[in-house]
Amino acid sequence: MTKAIRANVKLSERKAAGIIAELERWRDGELGTKLTWERIEAFSGFTRQALSRHPLIVTAYQTAKGALATPHRRSRSRSRNEELLYLDQTIEDLRAELRRYELLEQKWLERWQCIAYHCSRRGLNIDEFDRPIDTQARR
Repeated sequence: MTKAIRANVKLSERKAAGIIAELERWRDGELGTKLTWERIEAFSGFTRQALSRHPLIVTAYQTAKGALATPHRRSRSRSRNEELLYLDQTIEDLRAELRRYELLEQKWLERWQCIAYHCSRRGLNIDEFDRPIDTQARR
């Protein structure tokens, strides 16, 4: 079952990312060893010429072909331990990023508390800062 080739549809970044992800699965040997442009055309619905205009897709295709040509390639699927290690690392990276954003938020809140304090000390109302800027005053 092949997809119809889309002659009048542009290859978006999202679709290109999906094609690259599929090529990475080919590289890992999860989809077999017979990778051709025709198979990528059938999967994506785009012609080889359209796919060849995207350097990242071409690079991913060439990497996959090279990996499939090596005699000591990886097994068809990742082992459970490799998958668990990858997921554990991803979770740890996300937790570190969350901690970084929480720290940035805390600094931002402290800054705005400082601004509100100094405004009230000078007799300014913080609500005055939420009013839209007069376009005449901008000029």
